[in-house]
Amino acid sequence: MKNNILFTILLLTLVFTTACTQQNEQDIRPVEYMVVQSGTDITNKTFFGYLKSSSLTDLSFQIEGTLKKILVNEGQAVKKGQIIAELDAPLYNIQVQEAKYALSDAIIQYQNAKNYYERIKKLHAAGGISDNDLDNAKTKMESSNVQIQIAQEKLNYMSHRSGYERIYAPTDGIILSKAVSEQQYLSPGATVVQFQGNSDVEAFIFVSQNYINKINRGQKAKVKVDAIKNMIFDAYVKEISETSLEQLSYRVKLKINNQSPMLKDGMSASAVFEIEPKDKTQIYIPINSIIKEGNNDIVFTIINRKEGFGEIKKNIITTGELNNEKISVKSGLNSGDYLVTRGVSEVQEGQKVKY
Repeated sequence: MKNNILFTILLLTLVFTTACTQQNEQDIRPVEYMVVQSGTDITNKTFFGYLKSSSLTDLSFQIEGTLKKILVNEGQAVKKGQIIAELDAPLYNIQVQEAKYALSDAIIQYQNAKNYYERIKKLHAAGGISDNDLDNAKTKMESSNVQIQIAQEKLNYMSHRSGYERIYAPTDGIILSKAVSEQQYLSPGATVVQFQGNSDVEAFIFVSQNYINKINRGQKAKVKVDAIKNMIFDAYVKEISETSLEQLSYRVKLKINNQSPMLKDGMSASAVFEIEPKDKTQIYIPINSIIKEGNNDIVFTIINRKEGFGEIKKNIITTGELNNEKISVKSGLNSGDYLVTRGVSEVQEGQKVKY
């Protein structure tokens, strides 16, 4: 009986101890971490600017008349040769008809002159007409033939100008805006729509003097456009200005590879370059892994690591250059340290954690 009681007490003690151990393990806070490395991180540096299209142009009619119809809408993508607008220009239609009548009349005049010359030529052979009369008849016939050529050229010219009653898209592109309304009278050269081609939108980015020597022709970059969410455009450096602009920055032109109708002249843009750090022994860490403790910058590392568990150590660091979401560390961390990157505000020195 006594042995049974002792066995029961031992069994309950074992169960209680195991439960406490499991409970303690469950209470250990999980954290995320990164292994600190020096000289291996490539820094992503962002610079800002705008988009520019070299094919931005105002499309207009070369003749005057009343705008009959605009066949496109603002923001619409169009193909090369697509009709943009039509003009009602009756004056030019009348001039084409007049040119046709003039050609027909010139042909009749030439035929009459030719018949007259043939009669005079026969009379001259019979001795009834002077040489001077024969020469005059021949000259009149030749002059009438020249008038046919002139009338034909005028008709060709007027027929060609009648094609000016339409505006066509010069290339694939997009209609940015409409400047006039239907039934409005237009003079030659008046802007009808503003057009932008698809294949030549470039980004102009301003790079500070601290980084301009890190940027080279042909260097790749990722372009983001504020107005176009969740899209990144591949680009490369096409041109770098040789002189600085305002605020000690240099203008860098980027050629965008994957063009899109959504890219429009004047849009705000940014470009991300991969730039090697000045000091390859420098350590960069996420800025959100740092907390403030008085005037000190504090990070936490994991020490005494074993089988996914460890102990928190507090480190006072000295920081340097801020670059996007990363910051350089001058002192207080070493390559190979396990740096806590998430759960920073919920741990303290000496605390047990699992990672």
